[in-house]
Amino acid sequence: MVLIGACDRGGLVLDTPPQVVESSPGPDEREVGRRPLYRVRWDRRLSPASVTRATVEVRSGPQRRFLSVRFDPVRSELIARDFGDGVLAPRVEYTLRVEGVRDLDGVPAEPFEVRFWTGEAEPEPLPETGVTGWAEVAPLLASRCADAGCHGGPEPALGLDLGSAEGVRETALGVAAVQTGGRVGYPDRGLGGFPRIDVTAGGGRPSTSYLVYKLLGDPHAWGEPMPLGEPPLEEAEIDLVADWILAGAPTE
Repeated sequence: MVLIGACDRGGLVLDTPPQVVESSPGPDEREVGRRPLYRVRWDRRLSPASVTRATVEVRSGPQRRFLSVRFDPVRSELIARDFGDGVLAPRVEYTLRVEGVRDLDGVPAEPFEVRFWTGEAEPEPLPETGVTGWAEVAPLLASRCADAGCHGGPEPALGLDLGSAEGVRETALGVAAVQTGGRVGYPDRGLGGFPRIDVTAGGGRPSTSYLVYKLLGDPHAWGEPMPLGEPPLEEAEIDLVADWILAGAPTE
């Protein structure tokens, strides 16, 4: 991981292009592993709709890699990896390029590009990733959002019940957020149309889950940061929620 420039994670930088803070591989990095995880961190959160295989590429000459791409809103980080086995050739120059992404206010970033060279060693196996289940996230949601907050009991605020598995299934999974700009008569500020928790068959998307932005205190999320009147969640706690959503937000 190579530091590119300064980082401002606390607020918006309006009307200026998003800036890359770190990347892995870094510029002109050598001896890069042959099964890398590509990461590009920004000084603000990007619009997840702009982070796609069309805007992120890794290539060597005319050969373009087929990537899986997502955006981590907790760390403002674009993450990509090769599909399948995804092993790069040894001792070869590659280029990682990001072009066409924009921030939540629609401000486009300048194209970003780094060259790197693979090493010769056999690729390391992909790291094992555990699945964050309901048992891990339920105590956090109950203590910080339901018991100490407003989203539990018989009449939860805005109809969002995070105090039980049944409540999450009925009021959060795939349910449209009711506090986005377009729903309260104000201009859309980047999160319009996001569900509270965005889940699809076999997985979920923290980057398009309104709950994550509320927990982050992102200024694009209308209303007070959650939990209301309580200290904000630690980054590790928000990570836990995001990982749970990424796993499909299981409630069993």
